[in-house]
Amino acid sequence: MKYTSIFHNETGENTWLVYDELTRNGVIIDPGCKIDDIMDMINENDVKVRYILLTHCHYDHIMSLIPLKNKTNAEIVTGARGSINLGDPNVNITLHGLGYEISGIHADKILKDNEILSLDGLNFKCIYTPGHTSCGVCYLIENDLFCGDTLFLRSCGRWDLPTGDMDILFDSIRNRLYTLPDNTIVHSGHGSDTSIGYEKKFNFCVRP
Repeated sequence: MKYTSIFHNETGENTWLVYDELTRNGVIIDPGCKIDDIMDMINENDVKVRYILLTHCHYDHIMSLIPLKNKTNAEIVTGARGSINLGDPNVNITLHGLGYEISGIHADKILKDNEILSLDGLNFKCIYTPGHTSCGVCYLIENDLFCGDTLFLRSCGRWDLPTGDMDILFDSIRNRLYTLPDNTIVHSGHGSDTSIGYEKKFNFCVRP
């Protein structure tokens, strides 16, 4: 497995490219950067994008979803609630964040909690982590966790946006993420990488 990322200068959102080194087939996780930058990353690494994995529905994580799907013909993958929230402008807050609405989109593939999406030598385990939004999920592959806005370095996602809930978010972090091995690397939707063990010791928001 290989991975790389780019970030959006205005929102600080991280868009991830994860791929199999042998076949060059891969996935994009949270296409919130500009489409030209995402395509440059894909082409520079000579990857064929088969899936677009979404951790949640917010505008800063789906900004380039439609043009990326059009260019790659990749399947959109979410959890069960994600396919509902994704196409609802009242929840994805695209009008507020982008100045226009994204609506009527649905996932091509819906993963259940703990279901594994396989692509060549890659196995992505979908872990439901609602709280930042009702549709929040993380993707665990080997020792790497791509967690969107659920968990950040010494912090966590906000819960004051539509479908957010503080108690549910804290429960997701404590009972779904902090139970992972301490050496699990955490790749967040914003900011720097961290680890589960570090967050259990130093996270300002959520103690084990």
